Amino acid sequence: MSEQSPTSLEEFLTVYSWSESHLNFHQPLDYFWEFHLNASIEELWDILIDTSSFNERMGLPPMQYEERDGKLHGRSKNAGFQLEWEEVPWEWEYCKTLNNARIYSKGFATYVRTRYIFNPVSKNETRLYVYFGWIPRNWLGKIVLQIGMKKILKDYQRVLKAIVDEIQAKKHHNNGMSVNSFSSKSNSQQLPIGKYSASIQEIRKKLILDGNDANLVDRMIRKVLMDSENDLFRIQVKKIAQEWNKDYQEILKLALYGCKHGLFTLSWDIVCPHCRGVRKELKNLGDIPSDANCDVCDIDFSTSSLNAIEITFHIHPSIRQVQKRFFCAAEPATKKHIYFQKYLEPNSIYDANLTLNDGIYRIRSGNDKSYGLLEINDIETESEDILKSRSELKIELETSKNLDIKYSSHDLHFQIKNSNDYLTPFIIESREEDQYALRPGDLLNFREFRNLFSEEYIESGITLDIGVQTILFTDIVGSTKLYHNHGDSKAFSEVRKHFVEIYRVMEENDGVVVKTIGDSVMASFSDQVNAINAAMESQEFFQSKESSDLLKIRISIHYGNCLAVNFNNGIDYFGNTVNFASKLQRFAYAGDIVISEDLFELKSIKKKLLEIQKSYKIKRLQFQEKWKGDSIQKAYKIHIPPG
Repeated sequence: MSEQSPTSLEEFLTVYSWSESHLNFHQPLDYFWEFHLNASIEELWDILIDTSSFNERMGLPPMQYEERDGKLHGRSKNAGFQLEWEEVPWEWEYCKTLNNARIYSKGFATYVRTRYIFNPVSKNETRLYVYFGWIPRNWLGKIVLQIGMKKILKDYQRVLKAIVDEIQAKKHHNNGMSVNSFSSKSNSQQLPIGKYSASIQEIRKKLILDGNDANLVDRMIRKVLMDSENDLFRIQVKKIAQEWNKDYQEILKLALYGCKHGLFTLSWDIVCPHCRGVRKELKNLGDIPSDANCDVCDIDFSTSSLNAIEITFHIHPSIRQVQKRFFCAAEPATKKHIYFQKYLEPNSIYDANLTLNDGIYRIRSGNDKSYGLLEINDIETESEDILKSRSELKIELETSKNLDIKYSSHDLHFQIKNSNDYLTPFIIESREEDQYALRPGDLLNFREFRNLFSEEYIESGITLDIGVQTILFTDIVGSTKLYHNHGDSKAFSEVRKHFVEIYRVMEENDGVVVKTIGDSVMASFSDQVNAINAAMESQEFFQSKESSDLLKIRISIHYGNCLAVNFNNGIDYFGNTVNFASKLQRFAYAGDIVISEDLFELKSIKKKLLEIQKSYKIKRLQFQEKWKGDSIQKAYKIHIPPG
């Protein structure tokens, strides 16, 4: 079947005809509307795929959903009728079409199907076609639907006009409003502080005493009290930070202290790697199991992978009862990483056109964990033999996982063949991580979390991939001699002062001390430059006249992927990155900072070293490392002289 763009009901029904099984019941009621909108498809897409917010603005009643056996079942009450249905999986093609259906077990219909078709008129104009097809349950249902659809049309006209007006307002006034925030009913800036309850006033006072900015505290409290329930069900601090133009760590600090004082709760969410849906919400880090499953995608997966866990915040129930209210399943809005999702009938062929930006995309089908890769690049390369022409790009579902395609056009024309004897989904999705997701590595490397949630632990036997971390080791040079020459009491006093200073410097440079090992400290940083700054500041202190001449340190730094595990009832980091950072210690002496070649090659680090090379000597090291297969390794030594 070839994708077409019908512009009338007659054309639509020719392309998307009703099946005989549906026509065995009552005659369908078909509606096909055309809307001319002064906005681009890209501006409209993210708003219209959020059908839950759209329906809320339409004035439709809330819907309750529950998942049973991997299928979504909904219910609501409309026009005095109790409605219950099974949600048919959504299909969509980015900025092209969007469609779904429902199979009703109760209500005035037995079935409904819907479809949006987006056609560009010009760069800033879109023609939107909206189709509804109903199978009434009986004559009464037919009358109700005929009356109700007249109102629905008027509501569509009203809501679409408001959306376009808000898009235009954003363009003309540049007020920073996100185009997909149109559904928010927040009046948060209009609630006076004096209207806060006594409990909120007390929380506000404590948050400010903890060092949080007073204006930011008030803004957060207003959001908590006034924003819509849909916006507050899962609070993502990175998303708030982007909307408020703030550093996410500032918002994260406020949210963590909010947990301490009863404004928020925190959950560790297990997320399906395919659909990115939340499969479980856990109260504690220690509750995370080693394995999980997604009934919707019909897959089992490990929770140790980098993107399997997300941390979200929720309003404390004593402040406000927030229940997730669905106005629609809104599946595409919760899967924005998926650009194409189509369920193909057995032994069928489907032709599609899709517009994608430069990037690498995954191609997968069904519940298959393996996938193929599709690279979009409109710049011609020398290896033209691997760039596919439009006519050559044909994909069979059973072989899609073996594909490694480079495509030289943003306008992707492809043909999918389902050779299976069963209905099979075909998906094209971005490989990019969810930019708003707060991952375990973000929290475990955050000082306030370590301080406020010190009781959190990882269950024995569980490993969590926490992504790229910068690992820094410090060690006292000649500690045995120090104890021998000056006695236990004096030596211990100097070592204790050393630990106090190291902890201070690490924390002031946004690092966390993961553990101490004898006289050594292992710290972790999310930012590589912060690690270098902490190392420089530490050495400058212990090499200065302010420090006792009795104690000197050496430092080594490396960065890369790490695992978080339970060790001695605490959270510890392991992996090759940690091992290599530790092994670099043997090349460092008093006043030295040894950094790996991987770290040295980063642009931000080279820039930092250029700033200090006039003051401090930087030397290149080369050595043979047996534990990495007798390979030749390189590192760089920065020496801070006494004085």
